[in-house]
Amino acid sequence: MAGLLNKLRMMDTAGKKPPTTNEDLHSPAVRLYHKEFLYPITTFCDRRSATPDILEKVFECAFPAKVSPEDVLFLDTETTGLSGGVGTIAFQIGLGYFSRVGFVVEQYLMHDYPQEPEMLRQLAARMQRFPIICTFNGKTFDVPLLRNRFIMNRMSDDCIPVTHADVLYPARRLWKLRLGQCTLGNLENQLLGVEREDDLPGAMVPQAYFQYLKDRDFSQMEKVLEHNRQDIVSLAQLYFELCRLMARPEEIVQCEDLLSLARMCERTGDSQRANKCYRMCAKGDTRAEAFRAMSIHAKRQGQTDTAIKLCKAMLSRGDDPIYAYEALAKLYEHQLRQPEQALHYTRQALLILAEPSLEYDEKRMEKQESLKHRYARLRRKLNQNT
Repeated sequence: MAGLLNKLRMMDTAGKKPPTTNEDLHSPAVRLYHKEFLYPITTFCDRRSATPDILEKVFECAFPAKVSPEDVLFLDTETTGLSGGVGTIAFQIGLGYFSRVGFVVEQYLMHDYPQEPEMLRQLAARMQRFPIICTFNGKTFDVPLLRNRFIMNRMSDDCIPVTHADVLYPARRLWKLRLGQCTLGNLENQLLGVEREDDLPGAMVPQAYFQYLKDRDFSQMEKVLEHNRQDIVSLAQLYFELCRLMARPEEIVQCEDLLSLARMCERTGDSQRANKCYRMCAKGDTRAEAFRAMSIHAKRQGQTDTAIKLCKAMLSRGDDPIYAYEALAKLYEHQLRQPEQALHYTRQALLILAEPSLEYDEKRMEKQESLKHRYARLRRKLNQNT
């Protein structure tokens, strides 16, 4: 039986070409591919902004009390499938981390499936050195995939850091309003100025690996590795860029990004930073939204006069008048106890909604009904007082 298996293996490998690289890959059938690349620290923006406080605001999760750039392991995988699942394997793993001499990108690639346990062992040894892992969509893809592969190989997954900074989610919160598409490729192009030349699209990576297993032509794997290296470097750059902008919002040029950052700060309860961002973006296309948010905040803080001034400023500029009139009606009714003025502002909002030029939709109908109920209630209140 053993002799038959050996003959089948020989027949299977007879038609395969030897790998074609400058180093001949050190007998890839036996040895796991492993290589390191070094990038200068100047590749990245000011890293001092990545403090625990800023990191928690950006990623909305707990971080260790002390964090340095050297504590973060940046990870990206290339896999045999893009949708995950039991049969999907990470055939190539890229790691990035800071050392005393620069930013190291370390890459592993298995030349065939039997090398997976060795690659996972080396990955586990590296991971144990870091308290924080950073990925792009790794919470839903890379890390669950790696946990599954550890389990399938009867290995512990305790090596995976507990603190996980997934750049995808804060990137969407900060840049989606302006950029729309928040793929890593679009973010690095629009924000970092990265222009990839002759890049292998991510959708073609699995097929490139399957082809390599058949013909052992390593040229396509070189493209996969180059693609992965750029992903790792871009991931680290975006990690620090998010922290920089959260720490210094005054350096943000685009009003859409300031508006998005203000909303991010509101999510984490940082109202002071949120208001600062709203004030800075209270111009152009974001002016109405900024004034609306500032008036809501002022009302919550009990600053009735400020809220009224903000709403009246919106009316003077023609910014979202329906909201402004309704907000004034509520302020005059509940805070200032002046139902006559509240009735006036409610009537003004209803008059605008009655204009035939406005699009007639369900949202408009709901708003009309709400204001009609308010109007009728205020009329009853005034009649009872007379």
